[in-house]
This record gives sequence, structure tokens and C-alpha cells, in this order.
Amino acid sequence: MRRRFPRGAARHDRRVSACLACFLFFSAGAAADDLLSLYLEAMTADASFLSARAENEAQQELLPLARAQFFPSLSLSGSQSRNTTTRTDQGPWGPNTTTYNYRSKQYAFSLRQMLFRPYQMASYRQAEAQVESADAAFSWARQELASKVGAAYFEALSAQSEVEVNRAQQDAYQAQMRYAEKAFSAGSGTRTDIDEARARLDLARAEGIELAHRLGSAKDVLQAMVNRPLSPLIPLDPERMPLIVPEPGRLDVWIAKAETENPRILALRADLEAARREIQKTQSGHLPTVDLIAQRAKSKNESNTSIGSDYDTGMVGVQVNMPIFSGGYVSATVRQAHALVEKARQQLEAGRREIGLMVKKEFDGVMQGIHWVRAYEQAAVSAEQTLYSTRKGVQAGVRNNLDILNAEQNLATARMNLSRGRHHYALAHLRLLALTGGLNETEIRRLNGWFGVYSHKSLP
Repeated sequence: MRRRFPRGAARHDRRVSACLACFLFFSAGAAADDLLSLYLEAMTADASFLSARAENEAQQELLPLARAQFFPSLSLSGSQSRNTTTRTDQGPWGPNTTTYNYRSKQYAFSLRQMLFRPYQMASYRQAEAQVESADAAFSWARQELASKVGAAYFEALSAQSEVEVNRAQQDAYQAQMRYAEKAFSAGSGTRTDIDEARARLDLARAEGIELAHRLGSAKDVLQAMVNRPLSPLIPLDPERMPLIVPEPGRLDVWIAKAETENPRILALRADLEAARREIQKTQSGHLPTVDLIAQRAKSKNESNTSIGSDYDTGMVGVQVNMPIFSGGYVSATVRQAHALVEKARQQLEAGRREIGLMVKKEFDGVMQGIHWVRAYEQAAVSAEQTLYSTRKGVQAGVRNNLDILNAEQNLATARMNLSRGRHHYALAHLRLLALTGGLNETEIRRLNGWFGVYSHKSLP
């Protein structure tokens, strides 16, 4: 079976962790966090990812365990005892009893080398498939970690952006309320204008409390991944973030790529191969085994019939074991193995379909995100212009205070939707790469360049 992942990936990742720890120590004084820095820290701090790494390291030992069966086994055994034997013979004048006190010693050095064992050969091939599955699963864990960090980061950014918009909205309503109060004091305004402004301000403050709680919860998720308090998060820079369609721009190409490169699907394929090897293992229960055996043994006073005798025995031979009948055990395990192959095949098909749906969702998210961002960019511009025109209208006497409050609300809504759209587009782009096995260090570094202050942090 052709391998797609290097064996011992978790061991390499653990060596990288030491470099990351040094890197993070010297960059601890950074003024803000970005996507790349949080991903780097999550690789050394996220408990789920560290668990996946340990699982991969454990699975790597399956190959040495299976390979060990092909090498000769050597054993040394020995015993020493103090014995007393009473011997009674029937003599011509009656029973004759003799007592012997002596020491017995036995030492043996044995060698056994397999010559033909189909079970062990199938076990080795199965171990190869299992290790390949473990490497693919660990690669999927890395893709998922990047997706989790990205999702939590953009969720926090969205909440942070909405908190900032809400604060600006409160400031605007506060200013409008003061203006209404001055106008009322001057006799050119109404009490209704003051009440409307105050009502909008109170509602914005209530929404601000909810948004602050959402921001705190989003940051808590990130903090749990890196296991430390967060620094201020660097926001997306619209000037740095290109709104481009995925390349290639065809959904079927991305789905085909996911079917061949997605680590989860590769792990399921390796699981199917391991299940097929299990059939070979169980079928070998009907086949003979052949071993080469060699032994050298020495003994003294081995038994009460050899008192006073020393033996030095050497033996070389071939041992053949031919199973004949085991009560139907082998046949039952073969049937069970065939059923498990079908289970693995259906799991692979279910995984393939699920990944296909997820790829379609994220591909559509990127495509729709482009239109979403562009539409709300225009909506925000229009809302700003409307607010400006409404204020001029109030000065001209053709608009009222309520019109300004509505224009402020529309502008805040457009800005929040624009922020969500940008984060939705960036996250869909990141997840699409993860689903097709392409969310590597280079891509994360490139995505990190979309933020306001470009980080020069790099992966080792």
C-alpha cells in the first residue's frame, strides 16, 4: 500500500514542539495575537491535539510489533534443586531401602525461527495499513486544529467588531439625545425626539451587554486552546484580503481532490485495507506453520533414574503444525472478518459523502461570501451617504430626529453584516483548504497576511 504520510509524524511533531516553545517564549512580548501565532501555540497546548499526537505515537509501534514476529526468538532457561530420593528394592531377604541426597541441574538454550506463518505475514501487512490510517488521522487532527482555531478566531473577531460597532452606535445615539435635549430647550424640538433617542440608546446598551458576553465566550474558546490569556486580536484588513473565487473554480474538481487528499478519507481507506488483511489473518487458521528449532541443553542428575549422570544434548529440527479441526472457530472468525470489511466499506462511503457535502458547503461559502462582502460594502457606503443626507435634511427641516435614528441603525446593521461577511468568507476559504488536505503551514502563513498587522512569525 502506498503511503501518503511520513511514518512517525507525531514524533517529528514533538521535536518541533521544543522549537515552538522557544519561539513562543521569545515572542511572548508581542502586542497582539493573530491567526498564525495562536495556531502555533495551540499545537503545543491544545489537549485534544496532544491526545491525537500521543495516539499516533502509540500506533507507530504496531509495525515494530508485527516485524518482531519475523525475527528468531531466543530463550535461556535453567533450574537447580536439592532432592531426596528413597529407593526400595525387593531383595532375597526382604525389602532393601536406600536414600539418595543429590542436586539436580538443568540448563537449556533454545532458538526458534519462523519459516512459514501466514498469520504473521498478514499481520505485518495489516500493521502497515493501521499505521497509515494513524498517520492520516493525525494529519486530519492538524487540519481540524487549524479549522478550530480559525473558527474560534473569526467568531471572536466578529463579536469584537460588533462590540465596536455597538459602541459607536451608542455614541451616536448619545450625541443625538443631547442634540434633541438642546433643541427641546431652545423650543425647536419635541419631547418625543428625546424619548426616541433615549429608547434607542437604552436598547443599544442592552445589546452591548449581550455582545460583550458573546465576545468573552468566544475568547474563552481560544484561551482554552492556547491555555493562556489572550492579547488583543488583530482584525482582518480589507485591503489585504483578496476577494477571489477558489482556484480551480469548479466544485467537482474540489470534491475530487477531497476524495483523494482528505486525510479523513485516506484514514478510512486504510481502515478498509486493514479489515481486508484481517480476512487473510483469520483464513490462515486453516494453514500449516513451519518453524526451525535449535536447542542446546545440559543437565546433571536430571531425575532419580539418572543420579550421577551428566547429559549434554544438542538438537536442530523443523516443527510443522497442521490444524485439522477447531470446532468451527476459524470459520466463524472468517465470517466475522468479512462482515467487518463490509462495515469499513460503508464507513468509507459515508465519510466520502459527508466530506463531499462539507466541501460543497464551504465552496459555496467562498463563492457567496464574495458577493456578500461586495454587496454589504456597497450597502455600508449607501447607509453612510443616507445618514449624511438625513442630517442635512434635518438641518433643512425636511427630516426629523427619528429619520436620523433609523439611518444610524441601518448603518450599524450594514457594518455588522459586512464584518460577518468578511469573516464568513475567510473562514470558508480556510475550511475548504482543510477539507482538501491543503491547509498546510504555507497556506496558514498566507492567510495570516490578510490581517491588519502582518506577522513575520513562521513555522519551523
